Amino acid sequence: MPSPCKARASFSQLFWSFACGGLFAICVAAGVTLWITNAPIPFVAKIQTTNVKSLSEVLDGKNLDPNAKLYAEGQGVDQTTGSSVIPVTAEVKSAEGAALPTIDTDRIWVQAGAFSQSDDAEAMRARIAFMGLDAQVSYKNENGQRLYRVRIGPFESNAQAEEIIQSLADNAIQGAIVRLKN
Repeated sequence: MPSPCKARASFSQLFWSFACGGLFAICVAAGVTLWITNAPIPFVAKIQTTNVKSLSEVLDGKNLDPNAKLYAEGQGVDQTTGSSVIPVTAEVKSAEGAALPTIDTDRIWVQAGAFSQSDDAEAMRARIAFMGLDAQVSYKNENGQRLYRVRIGPFESNAQAEEIIQSLADNAIQGAIVRLKN
């Protein structure tokens, strides 16, 4: 009668076969990685080979101008001949007693907030950008502390600024109209 076979392999046999298989897989993966990284890339020369001596022989002391064919003879100013420039001065006569028109130099801005941290100001600017408006962050030193202001504008009229304030209010952002002199 034949001898009975063991139905189960021992734990040590299972462990060592698994360890050898894992080690073999790691070695194969490392070999493939090394082979791929050392393989030459087609159509790319890794080292440029230029011969400086051959370039100087080709140029032969000439200054290459790629636009030389575009120049037509007889055009332009001849730089070799001395030409004098005659300054032209115009006299401006103003009517005495004429009143100059006054121009409103105020610029209208909508200020959405003033923050002590630049991150807070940038976060507010991002919220406004999600609304489709372009806001600017400016800073000013007041009482030794830097203040970051988020403003939208400039606008031509108060009506435009009021529309922006309303759209800010619809998105839970409080805005105020600011007039700045130029």
